[in-house]
Amino acid sequence: MKKNLIIFCLYIFTSSAHAEIYKWVDDQGRTHYGDKPTETSKEIEVNTQKKDLINTGESREERRQKLLDSFDEDRARKNEEKEKQKQAKEKHLRQCAFAKDRLRRYERAGYLYNLDEDGSRVIISKEERKKTIDGLRDNIKKYCK
Repeated sequence: MKKNLIIFCLYIFTSSAHAEIYKWVDDQGRTHYGDKPTETSKEIEVNTQKKDLINTGESREERRQKLLDSFDEDRARKNEEKEKQKQAKEKHLRQCAFAKDRLRRYERAGYLYNLDEDGSRVIISKEERKKTIDGLRDNIKKYCK
């Protein structure tokens, strides 16, 4: 009798779990799944039997090489991004130094001028000079962070 009881208990505990799964679509057209039925849901059957691993046809060595290649590509991409950031930073530093030097010269100069078509000097007005100096100060704020 004990033997039959043990076998019966083992059978109950080892039997596969049975759960019902329902599928429905809401008013917005989104699909939902759940374990409780709704008015518009339909019961679907899901195969829970364990299957063998998916065979992709690639050997372990091929998968390993693919992974290593992926790591190499990521590393190269990151190095490229670092190089671009470094170049951008160097460009900002050059623009900062240029703006500071130009501002220093403009503030020391007695007057500023542009050359016309003939090569003659055309002196810049005080308003234009102030506007140019303010633009250089803005460039310094922008590039000298």
